[in-house]
Amino acid sequence: MQTIYLAGPEVFLPNALEVLANSKKLCESFGFRAFTPFDGEITEKLQLAKAKQIFEENVSLINQSDIVIANCNPFRGACVDDGTAFEIGYAYSKKKCVFGYVSDKRTLPEIVKSKIQTKPHPSGYAIDNDGFLLNEDFGNSINLMLEFSILNSGGNLVLGDLESVLQILKNRS
Repeated sequence: MQTIYLAGPEVFLPNALEVLANSKKLCESFGFRAFTPFDGEITEKLQLAKAKQIFEENVSLINQSDIVIANCNPFRGACVDDGTAFEIGYAYSKKKCVFGYVSDKRTLPEIVKSKIQTKPHPSGYAIDNDGFLLNEDFGNSINLMLEFSILNSGGNLVLGDLESVLQILKNRS
C-alpha cells in the first residue's frame, strides 16, 4: 500500500484532529495509507524542544511516504503556508512525488491583489504596501519554485481538493 503525507495548514484549525482524521479515512477509501503532521511521536518538552521534535517527526513522516499531497491554498495572506512550502521542497529534494491542490487557479498576482492592498507603480506592475512589486506574472497560481517542484516531481497542481488528487492517483494505478 502506498503511503501519503498530507501537508497543509489544517493543523491550525480548531477541529484539526477531526479534519485530519477524516482526510486519513478518505485516503484509506482510495487504498492509500496517510500520515499527517499529528502522527509523529511528540512528548512533553519545553516549547523550543517540542517545536524541534515536531519538525523532526514531520521530516521522518515525509521520509516514510511515497507521495506528498499539499494543500496549496492561501494561508494567512495570499500564499501557501510556509511550513507546507518547506514540506513540498523537502519532498522534492528527497525525490518524492508531490501533488498540490488549490481552489483558485487565477494567477498569483491576481490572487495577491484580491487578498492584500496594492497600488499601481511606474514599472507597470502593482506594488504592495511593503514596497514589493508583483512582477512574478508567469501564469502560476502559486510561487514558481513550489509549482515546478510539484510538476518536476511527477505530480501536478490540481484545481480541486484532496479527493480530486486521490482520484487522479487512483486512476494512475
